[in-house]
Amino acid sequence: MEALSQRPTVLEDTPESFFKRFADYALEADLAPEPQGSPLLEVVTSAGVFLAFDRGLPPAPTGRARLLLHAEVESLTYGGETSPGAYRMEKGRYELRGRVVQALARNLYLMDVGVPVVLSLPSRLIGPDLFSGPLRVVTAPPLMAFRPDTQR
Repeated sequence: MEALSQRPTVLEDTPESFFKRFADYALEADLAPEPQGSPLLEVVTSAGVFLAFDRGLPPAPTGRARLLLHAEVESLTYGGETSPGAYRMEKGRYELRGRVVQALARNLYLMDVGVPVVLSLPSRLIGPDLFSGPLRVVTAPPLMAFRPDTQR
């Protein structure tokens, strides 16, 4: 029998429960849904424009809305450029620059890149310097946007 501590961490039961769990870290952004049927949202923030996979119930709202950005981290580099920001890369990846400001749960951290982003970090990337200074992370696609289910 497998020990509970050896089981993989479940990030979400449902998109709605994930949003509710981390709602304190949601941001206000301008949304521009892609053509009907597309799961992508254009999310306009003070840190830049993100193209995110919409995890909310359809239809996605147009205009100002509350949402939570979540990214899985592919690679992480300590130090470097100190200005926070988000930069779109090829194939749905983003380079996020900023600081990890809070541990939220096992392998989940809050990063400030000019806007809050919930990061899912593999254990192999978590080190003692995680909170010590600026970071550069490259996300694995897709960047996800969670919305509360009350926006219909």
